Amino acid sequence: MYHKTKGIVLHVIKYSETSVIAKIYTEKLGLVSYIVKGVRSAKSKPKAALLQPLTLLEMEVSHRENKQLQYIKEFTRAYNYQSIPFDVLKSTVALLLLEVISKSIREHEQNDEMFHFIYESLCALDQSEKLNPDFHLMFLVQFTRHLGFIPHGNFSDQNPYFEMTEGVFISRESEKNVMSKSESRLLSELLNANLFDTGSALKTSRTERKKMLKNLLKYYQLHLENFSLRSPDILEEILE
Repeated sequence: MYHKTKGIVLHVIKYSETSVIAKIYTEKLGLVSYIVKGVRSAKSKPKAALLQPLTLLEMEVSHRENKQLQYIKEFTRAYNYQSIPFDVLKSTVALLLLEVISKSIREHEQNDEMFHFIYESLCALDQSEKLNPDFHLMFLVQFTRHLGFIPHGNFSDQNPYFEMTEGVFISRESEKNVMSKSESRLLSELLNANLFDTGSALKTSRTERKKMLKNLLKYYQLHLENFSLRSPDILEEILE
């Protein structure tokens, strides 16, 4: 059965002399692995270029239940990046987002809200005139809503600490895996920030962003099995 769907390329590996297997997060079918035939031939270089990680696609695909590998009948670019490939800061943030998305999504079922959040986040990153220094932090915090472990409760004078294991704001700092008051306040601000307003940067210092990134990655590790990334160190160096 054929379906038309948008897709976000996450990972591609060689399959034969002329074909590849592409792992793509789709709007209609969730996370799917596709055999894409012939794209590594000399005549198909333009098609192969469409399978770079994070490319946004319009696809017509064959889908059969209980098959590990599906087939793509046709695919074209759904959105043409104007700045991410040419901006070192944006491309580094995009690399972080790619790793987070790839390591976080395990479901093979349709999830419209998650798909559109990721798709629109990538477009917003590309369309911003200048990189929002808090963009990656906003994404990480707000992505937890779609992954099922969004922080609960409200930061307040009565509950000024965020406890990461249970994902709640609490009244005291004695528990393990607890953010400081200032870090917890920043987390609350990130939860309520508008990721798609490119001018809505928070008043954070480089040190605060660095600490928050480490906290958020630890939070992900506490709630997702086998979650680990390579790109945070690169991001820290680039954003010096």
